[in-house]
Amino acid sequence: MANAVAKAQAVSVDRVFLDLSNPRHEPYKNEAEVIEYLCQDEYVYELAKDIVKMGSLNPLELFALIPLNNKKGSHSAFVVAEGNRRMCAIKLLNDPELAPAKLRKDFKKIAEQSSKISEILGVVFEDKDQVDAWLERIHGGVQGGIGRKPWSTDQKTRHLGDNKNLLAQTVLDYAEKNGFISTEARKGKLTTAQRYLGNAILREAMGIDGSAPQDISRNRPKQDFDLLLKKFVSDLIDGTVSSRSNSDDIKKYSRALAATEGLTGKRGAAESLATSSGSKKRKKRPSKPEKQKHLPYEEEILNKLKVIPSYKLERIYYSLCDISLEHHTPLISVGVWAFFECLTALCGRNSSTSFLDYLSKDRLNKLGFTDREDVKSLRQALERISEHGNTTKHHEKAANFNGPQLANDMDLLKEVICRLANEAKK
Repeated sequence: MANAVAKAQAVSVDRVFLDLSNPRHEPYKNEAEVIEYLCQDEYVYELAKDIVKMGSLNPLELFALIPLNNKKGSHSAFVVAEGNRRMCAIKLLNDPELAPAKLRKDFKKIAEQSSKISEILGVVFEDKDQVDAWLERIHGGVQGGIGRKPWSTDQKTRHLGDNKNLLAQTVLDYAEKNGFISTEARKGKLTTAQRYLGNAILREAMGIDGSAPQDISRNRPKQDFDLLLKKFVSDLIDGTVSSRSNSDDIKKYSRALAATEGLTGKRGAAESLATSSGSKKRKKRPSKPEKQKHLPYEEEILNKLKVIPSYKLERIYYSLCDISLEHHTPLISVGVWAFFECLTALCGRNSSTSFLDYLSKDRLNKLGFTDREDVKSLRQALERISEHGNTTKHHEKAANFNGPQLANDMDLLKEVICRLANEAKK
């Protein structure tokens, strides 16, 4: 088989239909029945809430689509082969009236917190046979390594920083780093280790300070701590430290561990296990940046527009930066298009020439933009504004809803706007 990378394409949600014969359920006659089932048994409402919370669909997951007609290259509608739950959630966020009666009010409430999702990214397969092999690799388990392998408890804790198992994770990382346990031997031991280490008497016996989950420390000297940890790890491997142990068993074990021969009995200032094991301290997870709520307002641009002078451009620019970018992206897209049409017209653009053609590479060079990469980036921003503005204006369904990109493009084009204003003044 040739190594070919399937290309994702943007498809209007209005052109995509739910799979009536999805493996998740018995065949149904219509979408309403599928929606009823998915909402009742497949957590679609919870998925919809998460989409609203995250502000978008998961960019790591594409839809698989199969055309509803058999004519190659002329597909007008598709059925979902992968992503039925996600598509159901999108449809109900876009139109809560489609939700089952008992959930309609809930969907209306969360739908008010988000903009409609008009397009999805999907890979188009000509028929079911083409997509089946890939679906098996996603949903069929590990399958000897060719399928998707879920994270183990250790891996989840390491990635997500789950405080529930973080103490045991840190202690076992230290033990492996110092050669007390192998990677293979610690598999499946995390929850048992946490069961014991979650006991205050055992932590006291070993000299573990878990008051700061992100920075586990020891207050025994390294020599004593390592001796106790070796014993604990050895007992964990041979089953003496067992998941079947109750609270009394753990207390009894803790007291016996504290009586291990060879301990100095000294205690001291707490020292981080991350520091003493030679590894870096666990980094804090970054906080999610706030959404850009408005187009960037630049006093310099407004002053340039006043000097032209152009009251119309002043008012358009004021409106573009004043209204909510998150809630009115399509309207702002058309407004930005009009802003550049008007500004370039004042610079002498012929009415039969679009502002995109007017602001050619040669024109940008004459405005003082000579760096090749800069000109390329400016042209790309202008192309997006032209294409999205035109599409939003003229197409009955398609529109631009990408507010952050529009804000970035206007920020990038600030100097272009200022230099065009200077030219218009002349």
